Amino acid sequence: MNRIERLTGILLLLQERPRTSQDIADHFEVSRRTILRDVQALCEMGVPVIAREGVGGGYALPDDYRLTPLPLTAHEAFLLLLALSSVTRLSDAPFSADLSSLLAKVRTVLPDGPWPQVEALLAAVHLHVPERDQPAPFLEPLIEAARTAAWLRVTYQSASRVSVQHLLPRRVYSQHGLWYLEAFAHEHGAVRTYRVDRVQAVEAPDSDFTPAEVETRPYDDLSHPEIRVSLTLLGVAWLESEPDVGTQIRRQPDGSGYLSLRCPPSEMDYFARLFARFGSEVEVHAPPELCHRLLRLGQQLIAQYAER
Repeated sequence: MNRIERLTGILLLLQERPRTSQDIADHFEVSRRTILRDVQALCEMGVPVIAREGVGGGYALPDDYRLTPLPLTAHEAFLLLLALSSVTRLSDAPFSADLSSLLAKVRTVLPDGPWPQVEALLAAVHLHVPERDQPAPFLEPLIEAARTAAWLRVTYQSASRVSVQHLLPRRVYSQHGLWYLEAFAHEHGAVRTYRVDRVQAVEAPDSDFTPAEVETRPYDDLSHPEIRVSLTLLGVAWLESEPDVGTQIRRQPDGSGYLSLRCPPSEMDYFARLFARFGSEVEVHAPPELCHRLLRLGQQLIAQYAER
């Protein structure tokens, strides 16, 4: 990063909120003395940087000071449009009505010259998002509930039945082209994950609803069961593409691997189905409950195909 880029970056940081010289230095990985010289240069250029002394002091810009929108470089526009392209491929996107106006605004902050370069980059690079037919009409209310930490009364169609549950949404995320909701479930007393496209109705809880004490333990809390798995070389190659566990695999010198993680007991069914997909390339050593679930899955498959 050259000095002009750093001066611009300092202005953008100060436009967000006041910062100390050490905060700015840490952000750009330079010395505090360098930042002091940069701020002096900004003042000499006529930028009204305010120096605040004492505890909580630092640098700030006047409340009414605003930077003229800066034009995007070709690479910046490419990165932004690449990210937007992945969102538009989802069956539903939050605030989809704003996507077209956002794309129009991106074009206004990019000079005409770099557009051929941006379009060539977009033609050469692709973020794969599977196209799904499952709509998620309640995506935005769930995002809003996660933002405001609001309880909801949700009608949910699981793989086996329809149920009504009281949920406290924590976050919404996309994976493999589908939207998922991570929420604390009142009826289960634990954090669970739900497919957003399977939500059939979202309502406010009844006035007499009294929420359960919210589970505050992290996903990998030491009180949760420990999963221990060994992987063949092929098992490593297959499992490392799984976003939930792939980054936690520890490779051995011969290319095989080992996986150790903790999870809530309610996740055992998920991990049993996950590891069953990879057959003998994955061997589960613990916990016993997970081994038993894998055994039951195997017995069901034997019973299904024994007479064919």
